[in-house]
Amino acid sequence: MSPTRRAFLAGAALTALAGCAAGPAPVGHPALRRPRRAGAVAFLRTGAAAPLLELRGEPDVLVGLGARLAPGTPGLTAMPAFPGEVLIPERSNTDAFLQVEGDDEEECRERLAGLLAALPDARATWQTTVRRDTVDGGLQRNPFGFVEGQTNSGSVLLPTGDALLAVRVIRLAHRSWDADTPEHHRRVIGRHPDGTWLDGAPAHADPGYAADPTGAVIPLDSHVRAMNPRTPGAPAPRMLRRSWAYQAPPTAQGTPDEGVLFMAFQDDFGKGFALAQSRMAGDALHPYLLTVGGGYYAVPPVG
Repeated sequence: MSPTRRAFLAGAALTALAGCAAGPAPVGHPALRRPRRAGAVAFLRTGAAAPLLELRGEPDVLVGLGARLAPGTPGLTAMPAFPGEVLIPERSNTDAFLQVEGDDEEECRERLAGLLAALPDARATWQTTVRRDTVDGGLQRNPFGFVEGQTNSGSVLLPTGDALLAVRVIRLAHRSWDADTPEHHRRVIGRHPDGTWLDGAPAHADPGYAADPTGAVIPLDSHVRAMNPRTPGAPAPRMLRRSWAYQAPPTAQGTPDEGVLFMAFQDDFGKGFALAQSRMAGDALHPYLLTVGGGYYAVPPVG
């Protein structure tokens, strides 16, 4: 890293407030660290990977490189189109993705702005702050108020040390959701709001699908069961989820722009995110979701 850039980044880190100050010493890869409570993200257009890679050593920073900036990364391509999307170009298949984490959204926004200022050849096409609502045990509560799991795999790194990252910007139809009953919500998700399964199994335990083959207790089209049926020939998607809630200003038409910034680390899109996505058509949660952005990226280890 050049002395000028190092000095700039050091100054940006010192001026950041405590809420987005440096966390613990960096681990070997961003996918393996414990997520913090808040953050800020940006989708970038740029032709240069080197300045972004210089940011890898910054605490609580994640750098994702698209296929154009990381040629030769095994399995990395542009994210293909999936049914039902309404993609906004500024949020879709960009050259890079940048995230900072901390404990306060606005302070993370300031830190992200400082990092972007050190990248004069990069243009942020869309950025937002994000947050996580976690409960005991590290599980996350989604914006619909349900505690959910976050991992389906213990291995997400390629032999190179990189991880593949799928990012999705998903608007949630809160008005439609709020118009339905709590009982309907539980059957759509397949869990109670506290994370326990509808068959009574604890949040961290496996549900008893074998004793419920017709879906009388946990519906076959519930979100949890559609994504991971736990039946022969239907493997679980291999990925590590790290999703965040976001709330951006309404669109010019007055449509609320809030929902989930879905992130999933993996070593094979075909066995991870793309497999899960192929099951969305049969998911009772699907009508409440609208994907408006996303992309595939390679995330290198910390520098």
